[in-house]
Amino acid sequence: MIIFGHRGAPGYPRRGENTIASFRKALQCGATALEFDVRRCADGRLVVIHDETIDRTTNGSGRVAALSYEQLRQFDAGNGGTIPLLSDVLDQFGAQCLLNIELKDAAIAQEVGKLVSERRLESEVIVSAFEWQELGFLIPEIPIALLSLKLENLIETACEMGAAAIHPRCDLVTAALVASARDAKLRMHVWTVNDPSEISRFRALEVDGIFTDFPERCSTSASPGVCA
Repeated sequence: MIIFGHRGAPGYPRRGENTIASFRKALQCGATALEFDVRRCADGRLVVIHDETIDRTTNGSGRVAALSYEQLRQFDAGNGGTIPLLSDVLDQFGAQCLLNIELKDAAIAQEVGKLVSERRLESEVIVSAFEWQELGFLIPEIPIALLSLKLENLIETACEMGAAAIHPRCDLVTAALVASARDAKLRMHVWTVNDPSEISRFRALEVDGIFTDFPERCSTSASPGVCA
């Protein structure tokens, strides 16, 4: 089972998500893949951040789309880290593990694909989105996954789009859904799973991967002392 560090390893308490330090921590805590979010800032560069604003995750305030990267990098995004560029994350972690890139803005898929292709990381990434139509702008060589809050048309649309995986919310997942995905030759990665009993349940269901804020709860390879 693939263990995706959800925005890194932000559960200690929740701070420093989507930062270089949080991604490193996730890998030290046993994650075998990383999940992160991408948006466009005011100068057109692609940055790694979940929210539309920086208010929750930094010591600053304002909309990501209204701030240049030079402005964004001035703020503390957790434990002294800054909001990273997508290019920096790809350069630092692309050769280490699978990267799940979630599209948070419209009309950024082509540029994301270009940055991935320039680094020849097509086999090391999967690009996901709730707005499924955005995934259609990626080149076929880059695997895609459909994120969903509901099951309606999920497997059918994934098959029509040639997706590699579906990413349903954890409360939607049943043995029947796992079987249907397997029949359709779709991988299933489930979000966001933090409770140890739920982790065990999804292992028993043999899902292909889970997203978690606490990678060490899923792994026996966590580095002692790092994940406390």
